[in-house]
Amino acid sequence: MKVSEEKILNLASQLYMGLDEEETKNLAKDVDKIVSDVDIINEVDTKDIKRDVSVLDRRNSLRKDEVNKYSDIEGLLKNGKEVEDNMFVLPKIVQN
Repeated sequence: MKVSEEKILNLASQLYMGLDEEETKNLAKDVDKIVSDVDIINEVDTKDIKRDVSVLDRRNSLRKDEVNKYSDIEGLLKNGKEVEDNMFVLPKIVQN
């Protein structure tokens, strides 16, 4: 796929980029090189490759969700900088 200077100028105008003639030529050349390098992937024969193959032999190892009540609330809260009504007080991050 050839990347033309016209395509670069079109993209630059959509991105509100002001490019001079030399920048346009250089960018077109660089993008064309990148596209041709990536286009090599299309030459790889993948017809016998399974879609979801992984090199790792792992299974989903999620644990079952269980609700446990913790009785030492004071122990949990003792490391907080500021605690109020058994809750951590955090700085306000949303401003009006």
